[in-house]
Parts: sequence; structure tokens; C-alpha cells
Amino acid sequence: MRILTRYTVFSIVKTAIATLLMFALILAAVNLFAKMDQIMHSDAAPAEIAFYILVSLPEYLLMAASISFLFAVTYFLSSLAANNEMIPILNAGVSPVRLRLPIIVLAAAVTLLGSLFQENTVISAANLHDELETELFGASSTRDTRNIVLTDDDGFLIYTRRFRESTGEITDPVLVKSRNGEIEERVEADSAYYDEDKGWWVFSDARIYTVCGDTVMTEEAESYENPLFNPEPRLFRSQNTSIDTMDRESAKEYLARLRDSDRATWQEKATDYYRRIFSPLAIFVLMFISVSMNFRFKKNVLLFAIIQSLSIAVVYYVADMVFSIMGHQGAVSPGMAVVMPIVITILLSLLISALGRKA
Repeated sequence: MRILTRYTVFSIVKTAIATLLMFALILAAVNLFAKMDQIMHSDAAPAEIAFYILVSLPEYLLMAASISFLFAVTYFLSSLAANNEMIPILNAGVSPVRLRLPIIVLAAAVTLLGSLFQENTVISAANLHDELETELFGASSTRDTRNIVLTDDDGFLIYTRRFRESTGEITDPVLVKSRNGEIEERVEADSAYYDEDKGWWVFSDARIYTVCGDTVMTEEAESYENPLFNPEPRLFRSQNTSIDTMDRESAKEYLARLRDSDRATWQEKATDYYRRIFSPLAIFVLMFISVSMNFRFKKNVLLFAIIQSLSIAVVYYVADMVFSIMGHQGAVSPGMAVVMPIVITILLSLLISALGRKA
């Protein structure tokens, strides 16, 4: 039995790794060609481009893992049926359940590894990839915020065109100080940053307009500071920040704040968060689909087995997309948006397998 278990696990892992690398490289090549125009017009060195491609691979590996293991399990089981290897295995007293048990255990182990890989590697690599894209090609970071307006209790109102998450700077800020509904001061600057040591914002290349009755005095300065204007940089972050690139603790805190302030946005972001947490389960679901399939085809066993498995996999991804949209719109709870596609797909695969055995 140990020999059969080792043979099963080794055969599936070997095929899955080869397929996984192939799919990941294809996805990386597609991304590379999509960025080809930007690469040709940038001053990035070949080593920087190679590193940019390298840090995109963890995300592509996780994306391709579910399909790769689906193909590997389907290929292994269909090969046993096509090459008549299943007959001596069953005649040796090995039940179909015992044959498939190591595959289920492998699926659980790979799913757990996928979850750890996502939280510890994929997210940090995606953040680095985003920063490199901004640095090399001048693209907008998905974590940047545009056209922000903030007010505080000290009578300040600020408008800025852009907040850069990577540097913590705001671009083209306009700061207005008012008292009792009347404007006292207006400051326009090229940029501003939050000085951690001082605890307030420092404006660079500022133009200061001071209102005294009917008179407006104008002054230019290399820097402008007002200790009363001290909002934390995190307040400039948009509530549209991608929750896929946050660490888990930050995401939980963000959702907790959002739940009290904006229920509609919380529903959307919570759905994305649950989908991110449970996305590695796609590996287990698709491997379970392949294990539960009926491989008693008379001809072209591998071809029909792959078609059957991929058809149900398409059902899973379509159901996942539909329930994700429903979760964003508040039609179902965030947890239900994640659980229902899994339940529907597993029930469908079991039904098709049961019907195949009766045929």
C-alpha cells in the first residue's frame, strides 16, 4: 500500500509541477507582451525588467495551481483506466476509496500550502511588483488615491490631486483655513509630506494667500508648516484601497472601520477579503472534482475525462463570478458568496459521478 501511495502522490505532483510552471510562464509572457510598449519606451535596465517579471511569478503560480492539479489528478486516474492498471489494483483488494484517499490528503496539504504561500509570499510580491511598475514605467499604483477632500475640527479643508501610498506624499495640495465660515488663509503647494518627528505636514514650494478684511496678501515660500494641520497620512487613503494587497491584520482593521462608516463599501470589500482568504480552496475543490469523476469511458479516456473535469471547473468559476457580483451588490452575505460556489460544484460533481456509475 505504501508503494501505491508513493506512486500516486509522486505521479500527481510531478505532472502538476510541470503543468504549473508552464501555465505560470505563459501568464508571465502574456503580461510581458502587454507591457512591451511601456518597456520599449522606458529607461529600465534588462536586470530590472527581469526582476519585475520574477516578482510577478508567485501570483501566477497561485493562479495556475488549481487548474494544474486538476489536470494532474485527471491525467493520473484516466491513465490508470486507459492502460488497464486499475484492474490489477482492484484485484489486489484495493478499493476505489482507498486509491483516492491519498489524493484527498494531498489536496488538503496543497491547499494549506497554497494559503500559507499566498499570505507570506504572494501579497508581498504583488506589492513589490506594483511599486516596480510605478517606478519603472510611471504607472499609477493601485494603492494611490486621487482627488481627495478632507476637513477637520480646526477649520482646515484640504484638497489634493493625488496621495502616493509608496512615499506618503500628496501632490498639488490646496489648504484652506477658515474661521466662522470666513476664509483666513489659502495655501497652494507643489507637494507635501508628513514629518514624523514634528507630527504635522510640511508643504513644499508654497504660495500663501492671507486674507485681512478686504485685502489679500501673497507670499511665496520654499516650505510652509502649520502645527495645527496634523491629520495622519492614513486618512488620505481611499476606501477603494485594494484589500488583496493588505496584510491580514491591516485588512481586518480596515474592514472594522469601514463597517461602521460605509456599509455598502464594507459589503464589497468584505466579499473580496473572504474570496482572498478562501481562494486556495479552489485547489481542493478542483482536485475533489477530478477524484469523484467516472473514468469508465470505452475510448479516448484521457480526452473525455479532461473535458468532463474542465466542464465542471468552468461551472465552479462561473458560479464564483456570479456569487462574487451578488456579494458586491449585497444580494448575499460575503461568507455566502464564497461558500455557495464550492457547495454547488461539489454537489454537481458527486451527482455526475453517481449518474456515471449507474450508466
